[in-house]
Amino acid sequence: MRSMRFVILLLLLVFSALPCESSEVNQRLESEGSDTGGSRLFQEFIERLEPVAMKMKISNEPSVSGWVNHLYLDIKRPLIGGIRIEELKVEASGIKFTPTSSWNGENIEIENILYVKAFGKLAEDDINRSITQEEFGEEEHWHDLSLDFTESGLYAKGYYLAKLLMIKLDILIEITGDLAIVDKQQIWLDNYSVKLNKVGLPQSLTDKAISKIQPILDLSKFMFPLKLDSVSIDENNVTLRSRFLPQDFEGIAYNFNSKGK
Repeated sequence: MRSMRFVILLLLLVFSALPCESSEVNQRLESEGSDTGGSRLFQEFIERLEPVAMKMKISNEPSVSGWVNHLYLDIKRPLIGGIRIEELKVEASGIKFTPTSSWNGENIEIENILYVKAFGKLAEDDINRSITQEEFGEEEHWHDLSLDFTESGLYAKGYYLAKLLMIKLDILIEITGDLAIVDKQQIWLDNYSVKLNKVGLPQSLTDKAISKIQPILDLSKFMFPLKLDSVSIDENNVTLRSRFLPQDFEGIAYNFNSKGK
């Protein structure tokens, strides 16, 4: 049962929680103001997401109380949940951040928000790279791990080398399923099946194993309270959308680019 759960965890890489620490990057930060509340807010996003490039637009510099009327982010290759995704776009309105007096010593958080629109794209290649190099790179029992996106859903497989007394068993574990949205903030694995060495498990055992890791993703953990309306899969990407897509606007602009990622 434990071996099944390890493979199921491959699916947890889809939009997991934002990291709180950042690594050093060669960066070029340009803005219309060099030392403003907006620049501090922008730097917070850079530290949390470690993007290759990012654009932020705000309608006004944050007030003393932390109020920003309108905000837009266009982020290229952010680091989310230990893996780089293709892109993330966010538009928000009526945002009340923590007061600016606390921004120098603490993380900036959102206290209230009117609405959020979001669009994200996650590539199959990035997930597989994270699986093989980061998530299971030091796990000697696993090998030949992969996850494939198809128009009909997800297919994950991996071989687990089990040692029982003097016998070694190389077990092929396969998972197929769809992604479904629950309560606008959670992604669940749906219509799933689990096989060991091509033999399907009884539904009761499958449900019990899968239930331990549901939901696959809980978006209430994001800095912005993103709410999903649809999730789609093609042969190369998983795409996540809110009901209305984020839109750019004219405002105070901040731009960031880094090299070597």
